Amino acid sequence: MFMSVKDVPEIAEPAAPPLETKVRRSGGWFTRIQHRIRLALAGSDEELMLENRTQVSWRVYHDYHLLGIIDAGEDLIFRLHKHGSLHVRPCAEKEQVEYLMLPLSVQMRRVYIYRRRLNSEIEVYDMRAA
Repeated sequence: MFMSVKDVPEIAEPAAPPLETKVRRSGGWFTRIQHRIRLALAGSDEELMLENRTQVSWRVYHDYHLLGIIDAGEDLIFRLHKHGSLHVRPCAEKEQVEYLMLPLSVQMRRVYIYRRRLNSEIEVYDMRAA
């Protein structure tokens, strides 16, 4: 009686790639909650309201790029990244103001251009954030 012996060849398994741990953030749940809260409160970090309380029209610049013109007594809302600086120049050539400048930050929501009196003889234009 003969028994057949089957020789099973060894199959080389492919080497598994080494395991790596990578730190990866995809925004996470906390940023999604912040975004939903901002949407629910109808807020935006990119909106800046500019209010002109003077009798002069101004050219508005963000980092020396013209955004537009705001007329006397007008309110405008600009959507921009709040970094760098906001500059305004009077449109009229006869005005004695070179330009007004205000550094921007994310917390700013509203900017006022107004005229104030330093003393009985001197009035100046100024810009402030609220």
